[in-house]
Amino acid sequence: MTDRSTDAPRDGHAARDATSGADRVTAVRAPSAVRRLGDRLAGLVGLAPEGKSQGAEPGLAASGEIADESGSGPLGRYARRSVSPGASVSPSVPESAAPSSPPIGGRRGVDFEVVSTRRGPGTWGALLFLVVLGAVAWTAGSRAYRWVQEQLDPPGEPGAEIVLSLPRGSSTASISDLLAAEGVIASSQAYEWYVRLRGGPAFQAGEYTFQSNSSVWETMAVLEAGPSRVAQAPQQPLTIPEGLTIAQIAAQLDEAEGLSFGSREFIEALHSQPVLSLVAPVPRALPDGVFEPAEGQVFADTYFFDARTSAEQLVAQMTERLDEMLTELGYDDAPRRVGLTPYEALIVASLVEREAQTPEDRAKVARVIYNRLARGWSLGLDVTVLYAVGGEELTAETLTVNSPYNTRVLVGLPPTPIAAPGRTSLEAALNPAEGPWMFFVVTSLDGELSFSVTDEEFQRDKAVCIEIGLCN
Repeated sequence: MTDRSTDAPRDGHAARDATSGADRVTAVRAPSAVRRLGDRLAGLVGLAPEGKSQGAEPGLAASGEIADESGSGPLGRYARRSVSPGASVSPSVPESAAPSSPPIGGRRGVDFEVVSTRRGPGTWGALLFLVVLGAVAWTAGSRAYRWVQEQLDPPGEPGAEIVLSLPRGSSTASISDLLAAEGVIASSQAYEWYVRLRGGPAFQAGEYTFQSNSSVWETMAVLEAGPSRVAQAPQQPLTIPEGLTIAQIAAQLDEAEGLSFGSREFIEALHSQPVLSLVAPVPRALPDGVFEPAEGQVFADTYFFDARTSAEQLVAQMTERLDEMLTELGYDDAPRRVGLTPYEALIVASLVEREAQTPEDRAKVARVIYNRLARGWSLGLDVTVLYAVGGEELTAETLTVNSPYNTRVLVGLPPTPIAAPGRTSLEAALNPAEGPWMFFVVTSLDGELSFSVTDEEFQRDKAVCIEIGLCN
């Protein structure tokens, strides 16, 4: 038998059959035909709800023991009555006589809650805010786009012809400055960034005929077409060997003939720019003991100059050539490939350049450096100590020098490169050989290195180095 827990109806509403389960109450309204049939059956068996009002559904009590006439007790809302044979049962009042719904806030066996779904002013305010925000963003974006467009392609048609002479050794920066100063282009910076992103034409020194108020691409088309008159100034080659420091490169300029500048102007041109290479870190405070912040940021190569070439043009060419090489080799991917920043990988390349004498050893030297960094060992490289003291030989005193370049004492990389690396060393730093080596030492007069995993193996190789007079 089902235990009914809701109160019996006391008015003209239909009774709700509520079943308690998981604190949920379900209200069921019986159709009118079903209610009338229930009334007739109740009359036949002699049961009828006590105080049954019109429109109410019949209720049943199990026996007089649990439902008495007074209606008291847990099931006292039902009363037992006798119906004599042949007695008629009053028909139910039509359903239309019952109220359609219980009053709001009242209780008819089931609690009803009214929920408002009306939109308030906050909804329209949020929509208005989004519309305004979108309009502001669109306006700002449109203005920024127009500004960039005007820097690359200024309004109006190209103007008068302008004849300019571009000397040999001109860099992208020097050309852009000249074009902007003469009114050919609107912005030198826009020209430089466009060339870096899209690539610039290889031009020949000589005279070019431009037009004022030209776009960047119109100007580059003139350079690609070539000069109207080729410059015939005599050129002089200058080769910068791999592995030289900035000081050593500057000393070579003093010995070169036909140049209009020397080492002092070259150093000043280097220091006039806080950042040279694109991979160099943002200017920051360097530790005490750093000799040359620009170290390693020029590329060792052969360059051609004439008597009109300036120190600024030389520096621009050497740094731009390094950036071209680093881009070609994929140094922007250094964090994924070797776990270092592009600048730190450049430092490793300079160490490889000074330690390895043969191309075959460069990738192995790079692997030893990375293995030691991974284990938290000091690099123990003599070349960094020699750079710190500016000498060619090691002594017991120099090995303990207080310097950020003393990798025999300190753990990690030195703060800057120690030389200008060549292409093979740059490749090795980004593509180290696979191997477990932790040590290396020179073991032949031609500079060949021997690599080892344990200290015992290293001591054996070092004995060979001492025997041939290359280690002390």
